[in-house]
Amino acid sequence: MIKYTLICNNGHQFDSWFSDSGSFEKLKKNGHLECTICFSKNVEKSLMAPRVTSGSDKKKKSFISAQSAVEKEIKALKDKILKTATDVGENFSAEARAMHYGEKKEKPIIGKTTVSEAKDLAEEGIQFLPLPWSDDKTN
Repeated sequence: MIKYTLICNNGHQFDSWFSDSGSFEKLKKNGHLECTICFSKNVEKSLMAPRVTSGSDKKKKSFISAQSAVEKEIKALKDKILKTATDVGENFSAEARAMHYGEKKEKPIIGKTTVSEAKDLAEEGIQFLPLPWSDDKTN
């Protein structure tokens, strides 16, 4: 497996895993790659720093503590969002649209939507943000 940092024509960066170096080219050629943020199909490999490993336990421990710090920050963010936002479940797209068009009072919401609906929301100029975690039941 190989991990590439990818960038779309709108400047969004994201990571993706491929079975080998040729897999990226094959998927790109066949139009099967798209930006995870704006869904653009114009995706290229970004410049990446090589991963250099050493036998130093000190470096490994600092990486683990840095990872733990990021995990703590994500957990704190998740807790804050879950305390302040209303979970609208599968009605996310409808609720976001109603608030965007002034049919409902704006408030922080979380919920689920399909990729197709997310594309439609983005095309309508409705701002939303995918959360950096999945449903607790499946995580």
